[in-house]
Amino acid sequence: MQNVIEIMKLNVPMAMKIALDGLLEYNYKTRDTSISDVGKYEKVEVSVLLCNDNFIQNLNKEWRGEDCATDMLSVSQFIPDLDVPTLMLGDIVISVETAARQAEARGHTLLDELRTLVVRGLLRLLGFDRHSDEAAMEMEKEELLILKSLRWKGRGLAKNAPDLSKPHTETLDGQVTNSLKRAGSLRFYRPKFKYIFCDMDGTLLNSKSQVTARNAEALKEARSRGVNIVIATGK
Repeated sequence: MQNVIEIMKLNVPMAMKIALDGLLEYNYKTRDTSISDVGKYEKVEVSVLLCNDNFIQNLNKEWRGEDCATDMLSVSQFIPDLDVPTLMLGDIVISVETAARQAEARGHTLLDELRTLVVRGLLRLLGFDRHSDEAAMEMEKEELLILKSLRWKGRGLAKNAPDLSKPHTETLDGQVTNSLKRAGSLRFYRPKFKYIFCDMDGTLLNSKSQVTARNAEALKEARSRGVNIVIATGK
């Protein structure tokens, strides 16, 4: 298992680069294009957590209201219109136990299964979904293109993926409302960063942006998810 983890540390950045490049090369009709101009960011971050069935079942129950284990959950950290240098894509949580069972049933290795689940998770974080037959086909097409580009084995699993990309529901003090939990969405999970620093006029530090209504709304949304907005007083 340790060897698989070390390989995944190398594989995740590779898959992310191909997935981001695909946003420029293909124009899918059904993808949520909130994340589009990735070139404006200095870096892009995504985290991958490998866990067991019990951990992912508890997460699935808490956030989706489904008391069962699943293979993968994608948790978006992205806040639209927030002008910061780092694109925080989010988290991909994978149950190794479920992945191992699926790999055996499908006739490929655990590494093949984990690679495919990472690709699927990345696509979800980048706005792909399966809310319709057309969307499912487009997501599976992109998944297969990425796997083929990296010469990874695996089968298109997008059609079997749970639907985790629902429209935004209002949050209060960073806690997802019950209606959002019932909808089964993890897309607007509380971000992992805790602070956003601004000048006295509200302009984001380390940013060339001016104070705009869009930035104001983005800061308001960030605050609603538990992020602390710090105003630099200076002298």
